[in-house]
Amino acid sequence: MNIARHIKRRVTGLGKNLAYSSLGTEAARRVLSSPSNSAARQFVKKKGLEGSLRRVASGTLPPGTYFAKLTIARWREHNGSNFRLLQGSKVVYGNRIEPPARGFPLEYRNIVVTSDDPTKFTIDIDVPYELKIGRGAFTTTQQLKYDKQYGVEQHGDVFYSIRGNTKNPKRMLITFPGFGPSTTRISYAVSYLKALTDQDLKDTVMVCFQDRYLSAGSYMMVDAAGRPLYGRVCAAINQLLSRYKIGAADVLMFGASKGASIAIHYAQEYPDARLLLAVPQMNLPYYFNKPFFRDNLFRNKALRAIEQPESALRRYFAEGRTIDYFYTNSDELSNHSLIEFVRDVPNLTKYRVNGAHSDVAKTALPAMLGIIRAFLQGGSQNQNITCEQARVFEEGNAIQLQVRVDPESAEMSGANWFLEGQLGRTRFLQLMSNHAYGFVKYTSEAQRLSRAYDPVGQLAHVVAIGPRGTIASGELPQVALAHEGDRIEGVIEAAQLSLASGATAEHAVLDGTRLGRFRYKVLASNPDGHTLEVHFVSDIEAEVPALAEVPVTGHASHVIAVQLRDGWDLADVFVVRLLVAAGVEHVQAVIYDLRDDPEAEGAFAALEWPHVTVVRAEDAELRTEQPA
Repeated sequence: MNIARHIKRRVTGLGKNLAYSSLGTEAARRVLSSPSNSAARQFVKKKGLEGSLRRVASGTLPPGTYFAKLTIARWREHNGSNFRLLQGSKVVYGNRIEPPARGFPLEYRNIVVTSDDPTKFTIDIDVPYELKIGRGAFTTTQQLKYDKQYGVEQHGDVFYSIRGNTKNPKRMLITFPGFGPSTTRISYAVSYLKALTDQDLKDTVMVCFQDRYLSAGSYMMVDAAGRPLYGRVCAAINQLLSRYKIGAADVLMFGASKGASIAIHYAQEYPDARLLLAVPQMNLPYYFNKPFFRDNLFRNKALRAIEQPESALRRYFAEGRTIDYFYTNSDELSNHSLIEFVRDVPNLTKYRVNGAHSDVAKTALPAMLGIIRAFLQGGSQNQNITCEQARVFEEGNAIQLQVRVDPESAEMSGANWFLEGQLGRTRFLQLMSNHAYGFVKYTSEAQRLSRAYDPVGQLAHVVAIGPRGTIASGELPQVALAHEGDRIEGVIEAAQLSLASGATAEHAVLDGTRLGRFRYKVLASNPDGHTLEVHFVSDIEAEVPALAEVPVTGHASHVIAVQLRDGWDLADVFVVRLLVAAGVEHVQAVIYDLRDDPEAEGAFAALEWPHVTVVRAEDAELRTEQPA
């Protein structure tokens, strides 16, 4: 009997190996891509094999690699807690527990592991759980219904839906998806933009990509095996452009949050395409340093190895590409000190919206739909506004404006209203609020402009962008500022953080209205080190020479001197940025003149990082002390 069972398992194993081979996967994909009324599809449906076939077609993993589905019971006892799934002593997945969809278990699907034996895995919280492991990707009934509803189809290793004019389109709108909740039953969505009708798309084919990789998407950077997707996705886009005979100049790429980062990534090959971005993440490892990502995407080395969106976008700025970028100052995790300070870039329009990261796309949806529909129509419908009055309110470096427009313009339905100014060759638009009197628009306290980085002296127009593609504009009456506020020394540059040794550099961090500016210098680096050593000094030019004389040995990966220009506020954020750039887990902050600076002691109290040591300069054994 034991021999019989062994033979049966052996035969079953061989069958699975064949099914999940490249030949088996390709055959399954051919069947699923055939018409629903074909003999093959009808046979599969009759035998109830469609689910199994989809798993075979879902994707190929290297030998010895598997998909896992983790189901956690009694999750309410640990709601809001972090957990980690370990294979032996190695963390393979982690997240922060959130409630699942009502009536469903708490599941985390498509965790990539290297063993198919559930007994080799443990979870680091005391809770019952179940782990299923297989060769094909796991899915849900809700995901399958969603894919069918929105016409998502698999094309090799790429997933997308198509709608609009699929016969003779003049233009192509490409959308990339954002994130859903970590516990959703629909882990892989598309940015379908339901507000766009068939009439809107009468001359346009719309391609909606799906980020169907890893547990909840990989920013379409890598597949489940960690292999780059760039060539495969670009091949799919090129095939569509060729099929419909559309040039890149007639393409608009759109995405919000994760989708905007994906759009930046895949715009590389299409310099003539227009980009519409809402709150993209500029530095993925930095953004992943949060509870929901730290033990999954943050640990994915393949996502560190690719070119980060910030580097690609800086190149696009230099090329003068046409880019519309919506953002908020209260999103330093996404912005990474680029869009807030960038200026004098041709063909760039910055739209600043107040609120949190998740508020931007919702609040500015009328303007974004207006930009999209203007593209679909081959141009915007322009109108004039008469701005009858403007008043300014000043408080230190902040100013607020209130404008009165003609009653007819004020009735423009569902529009977003902006103040417009120039930052050199860059257009800057600040969202305004609607007053109880419809003809009055104003910047609220959360929409104030700052003399430090906004074009306060170059505000020239009031602009309204409606969701139907109408853009109205009028000159802003000149307003006299009563005083100049506190002078900010020099222009704040959108300088990219660099750990290259050399000259003293500048970096600024903006979080809401909080501004922190830092001068820093990388004194030395050691590729074998594992601890970032940061020396906070009062005068970087005077004190650095003495620091630089000590050789780098032992644990230090980088030795960096930092001078605060605006006090300790946001110094902890700056340190985390340095840590992520260095790619190490430990940091030692060495503070000079601690007794003379009462704010220094608590500067890193709220720093959410696993290995932090803060010492006084006189107590530190520089470059050799092992952090706790």
